[in-house]
Amino acid sequence: MPRVRLAYLTAHYPNVAHAFIQGEIFALERLGAEILRIALNTPDPADIISDDDRAEKAKTFYVKGTPKLLIAWRLSTITLCHPLAFTRCALTALRAGGPNIGMGVKLVLQLLEAMLVWRHCRRHGISAVHAHFGQAPASVASLTTMFGNAVGRGHWTWSATIHGSHEFFNEDTSRVYEKIAHADLVVCISDFTRAQLMRIASPEDWPKITIVRCGIDFNQFAARPHRPSRYPPVIVTTARLSREKGHLVLVEAVAILRELGVDVRVRMIGSGPFRDEIERAIMQHDVADVVDLTGPLPPDRVADELRDADVFCLPTFFEGLPISIMEAMAIGVPVVTTYVGAIPELVVDGVTGWVVPAGNPHALVDAIRMAVIDQDEVVKAARAKVYESHDRVANVAELLPLLAACHRR
Repeated sequence: MPRVRLAYLTAHYPNVAHAFIQGEIFALERLGAEILRIALNTPDPADIISDDDRAEKAKTFYVKGTPKLLIAWRLSTITLCHPLAFTRCALTALRAGGPNIGMGVKLVLQLLEAMLVWRHCRRHGISAVHAHFGQAPASVASLTTMFGNAVGRGHWTWSATIHGSHEFFNEDTSRVYEKIAHADLVVCISDFTRAQLMRIASPEDWPKITIVRCGIDFNQFAARPHRPSRYPPVIVTTARLSREKGHLVLVEAVAILRELGVDVRVRMIGSGPFRDEIERAIMQHDVADVVDLTGPLPPDRVADELRDADVFCLPTFFEGLPISIMEAMAIGVPVVTTYVGAIPELVVDGVTGWVVPAGNPHALVDAIRMAVIDQDEVVKAARAKVYESHDRVANVAELLPLLAACHRR
């Protein structure tokens, strides 16, 4: 197989909530790929929590991280050197906005970002871009390719990995269907995600939509020795502190468990904009003595927390397929979660975990109590399932030839 050389384009990198992207890049490089890191935004300091993060930050080109005067200079130079390409692409972007002038202006601004991405890629001899997530990164990747091909020096290609959930918010205004039509390859992380893209896309584009599931590092999240649940059990959840993750439902469930005379301890790992609301709910339900907000933790610390957990609970309202569930299943922690997105592809109720309707604290209580009492066979089945479907080494080995074929075109 020819050596794969491409840019990986994300919104933020490194990012605690999307640490799987970093793992995927490392795995691709171990297989001989050359990956140029590009992010639209500089990372939040809270996301730089390990030596790997610091090293990756140093390797990454941040589109909006350059001083504004230098950005203006670079854009003016590119425009003066390639006026016809810029004009053609700018007019195409404005037309794509249709009657929505604001959308057209947004696309032109993303074109300017794409021109900076194009410049950085060209300086490294790379003409292939892979975006993670279908919103801004995919838009900029698409426009980068459009501009590169308009300039006419070599053939530019782009591909994207689509995860689900947020990609389908405002799918019309974010032009998901156009991105699928223009992309050279679209990778989905689940059957659910692929089905949603098939719903949006023209049937002519279905063959380019393929599935490569996200994977985890089984060395980092190795199976722990069997042990019985403790009392009181420790419940761990790992998720960004945002509205859709359902933390408030778990807080309410803890209060119900207390009313029933069942003690538990809860550790919520992560950071995010919903922290204040979660803290208020903890105080209102009088469970501050048993619910801890740890903040973000690096992967090795997350693995330690999971190894010490009796139950992993993610009462989410809206998802693709969370990596955190895979990590818990691999270690051997019984999982309690909800019927949303692609979760039922991995967590089958009563077989590989316990799955309840989202937003129902009483159902969550029942599932937590079952997970504490009756978990041995479920844990075995869960570990077998995650090893079968979500081995990062195997899945990246499947992804690499797809990228190679796509970007040879």
